[in-house]
Amino acid sequence: MHKLIIERPSYLKKLKDCTGTDIIRVITGVRRCGKSSLLMMYKNWLEEKYGKESILYIRFDGPEFLLNKTLNAMAENLRNGINADTKFLLLDEVQLIDGWEEAVNAYYSTGLYEIVITGSNAKMLSSELATLLTGRYTEIEMLPLSFGEYARFKASEESEREKLFEDYLLYGGFPIIALLDDTEQKTNMLQSILDSILFNDVRPKISTEAGNEPLTRLIAFLNDAVGYPVSLNNLEHRIKSAGYKMYHELLSKYMNAFSSSFLYYNAEFHTVKGGNRFGQTDKYYPVDTGLIALTKGNLSENYGSLLETAVFLEFKRRGFKISVGKNDTDSSEIDFIAVKGAEKIYVQVSATLMDENTRKREFHALGEIKDNFPKFVLSMDKHDFSMEGIRNMYIPDFLSSECI
Repeated sequence: MHKLIIERPSYLKKLKDCTGTDIIRVITGVRRCGKSSLLMMYKNWLEEKYGKESILYIRFDGPEFLLNKTLNAMAENLRNGINADTKFLLLDEVQLIDGWEEAVNAYYSTGLYEIVITGSNAKMLSSELATLLTGRYTEIEMLPLSFGEYARFKASEESEREKLFEDYLLYGGFPIIALLDDTEQKTNMLQSILDSILFNDVRPKISTEAGNEPLTRLIAFLNDAVGYPVSLNNLEHRIKSAGYKMYHELLSKYMNAFSSSFLYYNAEFHTVKGGNRFGQTDKYYPVDTGLIALTKGNLSENYGSLLETAVFLEFKRRGFKISVGKNDTDSSEIDFIAVKGAEKIYVQVSATLMDENTRKREFHALGEIKDNFPKFVLSMDKHDFSMEGIRNMYIPDFLSSECI
């Protein structure tokens, strides 16, 4: 029997580290990635440390808000729930309430409460809250399970790491998927998660004239193009060529809705030397590898896309800003330039380096970079092909490690 909650220690530590400060904690991330479970883990920890009476927890997607998602309903629940001992306000899926920023700001301004909120909308922090509380909040952006988290949870039942990794690539890291064993149930649940994101988080942000079929087709095109440069113009052309109505403004709305719902992330092309924007194309990666397999359905044919997505998401989990690089000397492509503060890492991703030409291509692109920042070629090879200061690393080891 599985545990009902999968531990997320790195995210929980971030919440604990802020306890005792006046910083609002804003937990964001795609629907079903574990935000509510994380909030409950934090609630349990607070109860042990400060007592149950110190906490008010409100879930805004609960039945009491089913027919009344107004600021008045939110204010009434807060007013009725707070007592003399209340120190912590834990507000789950708060973005469902129109005008929630006013209530959060009002209670924050009293100086009496520590506030933690969750939401599935990336635009939350471009709202009034960001203006009112500049410098007074911190965002904790959650993603589905990393391979390290997934492997630790499943290790007691399935000891073969390579099989675990294949399952992780194919079905992804949404926590509810890790709780399931049957492959058909996993596929059905992935489809349910995607449908929920599209219905609740994407469709409300676009015009009502948009049909389901172009939206589904766009997702299939994006998943098919993982690892390749994409522009709005070529997406529009592909959809129209397939016989579906699409115009540029609507496509732009779709892409913005995908971004604000955390469904897709983009990596811009930058020159290696100057870090300048290169061209008008980006690479797009879904928030979970399972969404690629859901629309394409084959591990072997999509292996490179799945590996590249898993690496991209892992760098994002670790707080890096990720771009795609173009060498100034010969325009050779660097899969990822990952930057965090003064730290920079150059990365190539390849299924295998056994072919000599592939090996030369991947190492050459990194060898053209003349600075001293770390350079890695990540692959599925057990043999270590490291050379000339460029390190080759087995992808599951990278995904499971604390650092690279």
